[in-house]
Amino acid sequence: MYESLLRLPYFQGMSKDEITSILDKVAFDFHKLADGETICKLGERCDKFVILTNGEAMSRVDAPDGTYSLTEDICAPYAIEPYSLFGQDTTFKRQYTAKGECTILVIDKQYLFSEFTKYEIFTINLLNLISRRAQMQSYAIWNYTPRSIKGRIVQFIGMRCNSINGRKSVQIKMERLASILCETRLNVSKALNELQDAGYIELHRKEIVVPSLKRLIEEIEP
Repeated sequence: MYESLLRLPYFQGMSKDEITSILDKVAFDFHKLADGETICKLGERCDKFVILTNGEAMSRVDAPDGTYSLTEDICAPYAIEPYSLFGQDTTFKRQYTAKGECTILVIDKQYLFSEFTKYEIFTINLLNLISRRAQMQSYAIWNYTPRSIKGRIVQFIGMRCNSINGRKSVQIKMERLASILCETRLNVSKALNELQDAGYIELHRKEIVVPSLKRLIEEIEP
């Protein structure tokens, strides 16, 4: 468990003795979940610090109009939406389910403030990571629109993902994607098939699978 926590950016810089000291004071709840079990529900109040410590999970988010959705694979260790603990809307923004057997660690929000924030390094890490997320979203608003259709497809997927790691899957009709990209269905279909032929994505019925978003972003010209 020490290794899992210390691998998370929130705990980096803390010593094993400091983690041990916290464990002696804080009530940690461990839960083992079976494949398909819900970890966190969309819209549920986020009043706990939830960490995937072992195994894999999947997150899902739907477009506001319900015309498409995005799923992402998550590997441990992974902190689930710590930014949702704060602000005006303190609810989970995505649905999280176990992918195979997994283990989660749950820390009550009150203990997060009463014990963890006693350690300056944890507070700095938490503020830095939340600030970085806010800054990235701010930059994204002003980011230029790629000229190529492939570049716009990559931008469309990348802007909706929480992490660059893990398998991504977009469930969307070709007509809807073409409408979002302001392109013809034929041009979008051609670009997607070229990406599939090059091994960047996999196409299924109403689904685009991205095995490596990092590779897609790094190698596709905007």
